[in-house]
Amino acid sequence: MTCILLTNDDGIDAPGLRALEDVFSTADDLDIWVVAPSAQRSACSHGMTLGVPIRVEPRGERRFCHSGQVADGVYFALVHLLTARPALVISGINAGANLAEDVIYSGTVAGAREAVLRGVPGLAVSLTGDGDFQFAAGSTLRIARALMARQADHPLCLNVNFPPGPVHGPFLAPAGSRPYAPKVTLEPIPGSNGETGYRLGGPPLRDAVPEPGTDVALIARGLASMTPLRIDQTSGADLRHPVLASFIGPSSEG
Repeated sequence: MTCILLTNDDGIDAPGLRALEDVFSTADDLDIWVVAPSAQRSACSHGMTLGVPIRVEPRGERRFCHSGQVADGVYFALVHLLTARPALVISGINAGANLAEDVIYSGTVAGAREAVLRGVPGLAVSLTGDGDFQFAAGSTLRIARALMARQADHPLCLNVNFPPGPVHGPFLAPAGSRPYAPKVTLEPIPGSNGETGYRLGGPPLRDAVPEPGTDVALIARGLASMTPLRIDQTSGADLRHPVLASFIGPSSEG
């Protein structure tokens, strides 16, 4: 049996996660574990809970929810909970796109990234618009099998986005740009303390033209995208940037 860990940032009861469970559980050769947050953790990025205990609650056979962030659950599962090392960690299926700069904020992507940090391949999966989770889950199973059938020299971190309609792809593409409206909205909060609340940002700008060939452009054309993500965030080109020349020392010169 091949062990696979499922997680998400929409919570243990989210339909996207349920769709993955339904589809993957039909495979007799796969041992499926689920470890997901007890509630919504969207846009939590790669936050981890330090100094505060995380509560873990069984929700069925090989199925657990927890009170922490997405990365907390993946770490806990890989280091302590699972009885076998998984061949793959799948995070999703997220309700909504995780394209371009979204990967910086995304809890879905953090689930896959934390797996890679622990030496396990990670696959983040999102569905744009009002698409069919079951169909996307079936496509995810095909992707998972393809990945597990091919050995890589290092664990891959892949970000996949499905369009709402029929799935063609996914096709490899670099991350594009998905600008959001710079906006702060006042939202009064009822209560005796006279508190004031604010909602940050707005939806992606509708008139933004995606750069051809990027993940954003593929989704705009109704095609699924797959973007390999780096764990090492060093900007190699900037190590020799003229502005930083005075800081180059013996260790920088190799």
